[in-house]
Amino acid sequence: MSGATIAPALPAMQVHFADTPNAALLVKLALTILGIVIAVTAPLFGVLADRYGRRPVLLASLALYVVGGGSGLIAQSLGAVLLGRVVLGLAVAGTMTAAGALVNDLFSGAARGRFLSQQAAFNSFGGAVLLPLGGVLAAVGWRAPFALYLAAALLLPLLLRLPRGIPGDAPDPAAPAQAPRWGAITLVYALALGYMIVFYLMPAQGPFLLRALNANPGLTGLMLGSSTLMAAVTSLVFSRFAGRFDPRRLAGLGMLVVAVGWLLVFRAPGLGVVEAGLLVAGLGGGLIFPNLYAWLADLTPPAWRGRVTAGMSSAIFLGQFLSPLVLAAPAGHEAQGFAAGAALAAGMGVLLLILTAVFRRAEGLPQHA
Repeated sequence: MSGATIAPALPAMQVHFADTPNAALLVKLALTILGIVIAVTAPLFGVLADRYGRRPVLLASLALYVVGGGSGLIAQSLGAVLLGRVVLGLAVAGTMTAAGALVNDLFSGAARGRFLSQQAAFNSFGGAVLLPLGGVLAAVGWRAPFALYLAAALLLPLLLRLPRGIPGDAPDPAAPAQAPRWGAITLVYALALGYMIVFYLMPAQGPFLLRALNANPGLTGLMLGSSTLMAAVTSLVFSRFAGRFDPRRLAGLGMLVVAVGWLLVFRAPGLGVVEAGLLVAGLGGGLIFPNLYAWLADLTPPAWRGRVTAGMSSAIFLGQFLSPLVLAAPAGHEAQGFAAGAALAAGMGVLLLILTAVFRRAEGLPQHA
């Protein structure tokens, strides 16, 4: 909910701050500045998580989340709203990085794959519930959606129960140093960035395409939410089979399924086929991130988990920022963006399947698993 929860409130916020110079631009910046802050600062939190431990970084970041997220309830100027969004971006960078490293500390093998799939499912379920709730609250007033961020305070007592001696809080100086496999890690980052560019077509250009097909705002929200729900269900079902298949191959197959979904959206003559395309894309999307994260975890030495996870956070949010720029489509021709997205997803899927076969041959693994 960190980024888009306040999106329905932006028009009313612009009216409220109409006397502020460049209000239209600054109000939109309140939504997009989050991704840039996260992409830039996540590596710093990765260093802190590896040096001082996951628990203190999580506690500090979650406290910042409550303060920065809820600041819009009392902000008296547009500048104050933007400052709160910057603080929220710092908080998200810290929580994503430290929590991701902690997952790798506490789980391994098939258990880690199951947990990552369940985590991806709850990410999607959270979006499906909280984002429409933000729209409901926006009807009350532009400040109301900011109250949702205060819910994060409920997690602080749970974090305080984490034992101080959990893995990652005190690196073992006697453990032999391992160097990360930066070539493969960079490939994972590139795939995550590329997938986010493709995925963000849905919230960035989907509403305009649906409006051109005469969908009202309520129907638009339901249709976009259905894709997120499909991704959640896919991730949850897949969690029961995690560890049985090569995560690289499954991520590649997920990319190809997303490509089919966006191709359906591109060719859709009406809303029914668009909905089918969104569901197919959600089906594929539910396979991608759990398997990319599982692959990344296999590549990461324990002492580097915070920093390597931070790089993944940067790639994801940089992809969100770049999506409207890389896959921009002229007004009235929004479907063209989905055609380009389908081509990009298909290219990444084919490349990943080929590379997986090469990797498995080099590792001496059977080709069918």
